[in-house]
Amino acid sequence: MFLDYLTALGDSFANPQKRVFIGYLLAALAIAVAAVLLSSRNDIRGGLQQARRQLFNRHIWWSSSAKGDYRLFIINQAVMLVLSPMLLARLTLAALLFEWLHVAFGTRLSLWPDLPVWAVMAGFTICQFLLDDGTKYGLHRLLHRWPVLWAFHKVHHSAETMTPMTVYRTHPVEGVLFALRSTVVQATGISVFVFFFGDRVDLVTVLGANALLFVFNVTGANLRHSHVPISYGRVVERFLISPAQHQVHHSADPRHHDRNFGMALAIWDWAGGSLYLSKKDEPIRYGLGGDLHATAHGLKGLYCRPVLDAARIIGDYIFVGTRNFMQAFKVMGMRGKLKRHVMRWAGIGAVLASFLYPAGARAAEELNIYSHRQPFLINPFIDAYTAKTGVKVNIVYASLGLAQRLQAERENSPADLVLTVDIGRLMVYADKDLLAPIESAVLEKNIPAHLRDPKNRWFALSKRARIVAVSKDRVAKGAIERIEDLADPKWQGRLCSRPGSHVYNRALTASLIAAHGEAKAEEWARGFVANLARRPQGDDRAQIKAVFEGVCDVAIINNYYFGKLKYDEDPAKRKWAEAVDIVFTNQNDRGNHVNISGGGVAKYSKHKQLAIEFLEFLTGPEAQKLYGEINFEYPVNPAVPASAELQSWGDFKEDQLPISRIAELAPAAQKIIDRVGW
Repeated sequence: MFLDYLTALGDSFANPQKRVFIGYLLAALAIAVAAVLLSSRNDIRGGLQQARRQLFNRHIWWSSSAKGDYRLFIINQAVMLVLSPMLLARLTLAALLFEWLHVAFGTRLSLWPDLPVWAVMAGFTICQFLLDDGTKYGLHRLLHRWPVLWAFHKVHHSAETMTPMTVYRTHPVEGVLFALRSTVVQATGISVFVFFFGDRVDLVTVLGANALLFVFNVTGANLRHSHVPISYGRVVERFLISPAQHQVHHSADPRHHDRNFGMALAIWDWAGGSLYLSKKDEPIRYGLGGDLHATAHGLKGLYCRPVLDAARIIGDYIFVGTRNFMQAFKVMGMRGKLKRHVMRWAGIGAVLASFLYPAGARAAEELNIYSHRQPFLINPFIDAYTAKTGVKVNIVYASLGLAQRLQAERENSPADLVLTVDIGRLMVYADKDLLAPIESAVLEKNIPAHLRDPKNRWFALSKRARIVAVSKDRVAKGAIERIEDLADPKWQGRLCSRPGSHVYNRALTASLIAAHGEAKAEEWARGFVANLARRPQGDDRAQIKAVFEGVCDVAIINNYYFGKLKYDEDPAKRKWAEAVDIVFTNQNDRGNHVNISGGGVAKYSKHKQLAIEFLEFLTGPEAQKLYGEINFEYPVNPAVPASAELQSWGDFKEDQLPISRIAELAPAAQKIIDRVGW
């Protein structure tokens, strides 16, 4: 926990997603120096000396107020480290909203399927930024308007000198409120966009941060908490909150109270009637003025006094409300009658409760799953398992972030089981020590040794072949037999692929390293990239579409994408599949490369035996057949034949390379992919 705490402290300055990232601080410093130089009447040397005195004034940076900022920053990091695992997780809420949308609309909708990926990404990024900024304005305004909330927010406004660290001068109660707001905003945006736009959704980022937030932060956001009054001018300040406007918000002058609640955009204040445009040379004194006694700069005043103030306010509400309520009934002559009614119904409720929840009763057994696999793939297995055993299964769906969540939750995690795709993602859990080694004769019997972890931490549940799709009209049968053939110059300008850094292509490259060594694998990757008809983009469906449209003649895909398109509800997409033949490669040597979906028991599972039994069920005949019928995946259990549809594509020989070896070679594969520009 202490190491996590130190990491969190350092992350505040090293992570571009944080407000006081060192890059943002340096950018703010450069802007502040430039502003002082422009306003100075001295020469450059004199201006720099003036900037040094103004920007690094020890009476500001080492004032009692600033010391309070530093204390809160240091202590709040520890408080939020403890509280964060208890708060509703963004991905949990996103999964719930995603499921609700399925219920509300009855089916998954796909808006503007031909809209370019970049347009979806731009729309998602802008919407997330607007939703984030708008809800910050709304919550900020409530913190000022509701007395109970103001008791806590007053801590932030008690700053009498301001530095960039003042942004962390918040009571933990306010920190929790803003964390929950962020969860709701991000979960809403993710679930809605993924529901309507599918896997085209991604965030436009700079150094991992939302591109718009990055621009906001790098253009002097940290000067909002400073003594450098930079104005944007009366026109721009109607749209963007300048540092000077936010400094007005911190003013102790009553004329400035409840003004400029916005964080980045001023349009919310403009619409809400709280906009105040900065004025040149307007004197501003920061703090609470006469109300300063309510919260001092010491920890007692910053932490304890707000709680007491809030309790007093709530107590006043309760006292006044109860007094008015009882006076009303007293006037009506119903005080005694009301008491008898309350007692009677309380007794009836107690009797009913004793019947509904008899002593010694316990809840039915439940299993909790964290799943990277989509609901439509997993729900049929859940339904079949529950029908067979009566065990209730709770499941959290997310494409990213579950390993980090499990790592943060530690012993407090409710997860019993993890389900995911690709050996690389399974190994993330194993490498982070998030999976428990288990013993199961059933799993050892059902899953070949090369498809499970030597330490029994993870197990393959289905296989997916990385195959080649070729144009029926433009590629002769037998022209491609080995995956190595795709590096032949005769295919120049005729290949399509998703980006090489995707886990599917990284695993394929790792299999080539295992077969030929790094040098030969890099030679193949370089030749493959030289043969591409376009920049790597899209998912595997997009590659088949490109072959259909004549953009390229050959594409690498996972086998199940072909099956999905072949039976898609959209006739146009079925035509994509009809335009290609599929080729299982390397049938005369090592066999076609395969990857897996798989799972493992969570290290801190409270129901380990149930989790093991569920894995055993997933490798049994009933579930193994479902994998083929639902998602065109191959069974891992040798005793279970492939589905009729998969068999119609022809038998194929698979590469028997231990799948764990793919994970070991993945870092080397990624380096090759980076070097060749795939």
